[in-house]
Amino acid sequence: MNLEEMLRQERGGPAPNPLSDRTDEIVTRVRHHRRARGAAASVVSVGMVAVIALVAGQFLSPDSPAEISPSGPTVSDAVPLPRVPDDSLLDPGRYVAAIDGAPNAPLLPVLSVPEGYTGIEGGTGVHAEGIDGEISSHYVWAWVVNRVYPNPCSAAVEFAETVGPSVADLANALAAQALRAGTDPVPVTVGGYDGLYVELTVPDKVNVEACRPEGYFYMWPGRVQQFPGQVDMVWIVDVEGQRIVFDASHGPDASSEEVAELRDMVTTATFEPAEGT
Repeated sequence: MNLEEMLRQERGGPAPNPLSDRTDEIVTRVRHHRRARGAAASVVSVGMVAVIALVAGQFLSPDSPAEISPSGPTVSDAVPLPRVPDDSLLDPGRYVAAIDGAPNAPLLPVLSVPEGYTGIEGGTGVHAEGIDGEISSHYVWAWVVNRVYPNPCSAAVEFAETVGPSVADLANALAAQALRAGTDPVPVTVGGYDGLYVELTVPDKVNVEACRPEGYFYMWPGRVQQFPGQVDMVWIVDVEGQRIVFDASHGPDASSEEVAELRDMVTTATFEPAEGT
């Protein structure tokens, strides 16, 4: 028997619990701790809700729509080419071109023009500046084309044939022109609009000066090629029901960089509404 048992027997009762006198104090402290922890958790929860609400408010406020849906062509700060004097050197930048044959087109092409180009008559496109005052054979312009010469070397106006209204109708008619090796049409997209691409070359064997009228190799009314080896890269695009033709032309001596420059002006083109529409 140890000392504690002896003392218990002497008192006739159980040994005292050293925590018994502090029970109320301990319970009070535990309850206080739980309330404090619960209050802290509530503060954190409220704070998290506030942060989520703030972030959501930024995305869902009327001034900042949660979802941006794609819209149609929008007006930019591009310079309208018809306002630029003919053959004046252009600053590099974005320019809105008119369309030859469609003065009232509701959507107009916007070209990214690099350094060294000038505007052409009517603002329908641009051409490279040229050397020693000579007119360069490097052009990019926009057209509406409804008739094609089956034989480019015999191109009296009355010989031009009307083509069907689709992109494929025109692409196939150009690719099938006599005396040239036109490429088969291939699908392309310009400014988000689908179309077809053909490449038209004047064969070396053709004596362009012998062609009639006036010694030119004709593509369509108003558009001629002037010498063997000349290449016209042609994109035919359906722009909301309007068939638009981009013609990027270069001579046989053009460098790969010059060809890429012409191609890039077309393939990066966008469209915007014409003024007043």
